Amino acid sequence: MPSLPESVCWGVTTASSVEPLLPNGETAYQRNERPFDVFEQQSNTYCSLFVDDHAAFTVYAVRVNGGKGTDWNGYARKNGTPVQAGDEGFVWDGGAGAVFLCERPDLPRGPALPPSQKYVELELSADRAPRSPRSREILALLLRQYADFAKGKLKCR
Repeated sequence: MPSLPESVCWGVTTASSVEPLLPNGETAYQRNERPFDVFEQQSNTYCSLFVDDHAAFTVYAVRVNGGKGTDWNGYARKNGTPVQAGDEGFVWDGGAGAVFLCERPDLPRGPALPPSQKYVELELSADRAPRSPRSREILALLLRQYADFAKGKLKCR
């Protein structure tokens, strides 16, 4: 296993938590060019941890119109197993996703930030991870951590 950064993607998790999901390789680095923000500057953000120049673990967030009980992620609903994360979460082989309501009355609404876009969808992708119940357990744990991180960082009520 290559040397990993101590903290992964804005501090969402640690390298030791992600390591069981990563393939073997010679080099690892993370690409994280955008700040963690989906309301004030942009509608989505992501960060990737690369192993040997291939994305091995990606953390993604996007502002969306629908929340729990809607078709916010058709793939997750069809292929995933429900987990406790955010308002609604799912884990599947190689990934996990959640959605939650993020009330931000402090932000002005308009064309760039429509009133309907008050939900945040989170996704973790580790498509090169071993296909195993243990990988799904790790992804579910990481998704719960990510949802807690995102709610705090985005200042959700």
